[in-house]
Amino acid sequence: MAYDDETGTIRDVFAVERPVGTSLSDSSIPGGISALLRDAANALAGHAVLYPADAELDEIRAEAREEGRQEGVAKGVVIGVAATVVAAGLGVVAVKAAPQIKNRLNGLRSKLNRKPEGTAETGPLQGVPEPPATTDDDPPRRGRHLRIA
Repeated sequence: MAYDDETGTIRDVFAVERPVGTSLSDSSIPGGISALLRDAANALAGHAVLYPADAELDEIRAEAREEGRQEGVAKGVVIGVAATVVAAGLGVVAVKAAPQIKNRLNGLRSKLNRKPEGTAETGPLQGVPEPPATTDDDPPRRGRHLRIA
């Protein structure tokens, strides 16, 4: 039941029972219907029986929730199976492609390690000999002043 302050009316939800081959009459209010029944020739055929719809609505809501849960579980299973198939496919591709990728990386590494053309190969680096030891204990001084011995 809903109360509308602006129009001063109350709206209720009902389940309608009517005989087969009849329809509800249009209401004088646009978009509404009346409880009067009409037959195929649009002649007045009686009144419809109205039942409170609370129990039916609760049942419809419960069925919708259960269907939603079932759809959610089904979607989850489908997504899980699809993810497993994709992961297995990627694993197979990785195993098949690994040797080729390794060969290409090794080829690239060997290209990077090659010596540039036109340069002579030098032997192993040799150390620079140390200067001969001096007899003075003092290290040589650098500057503008000369030291006289």
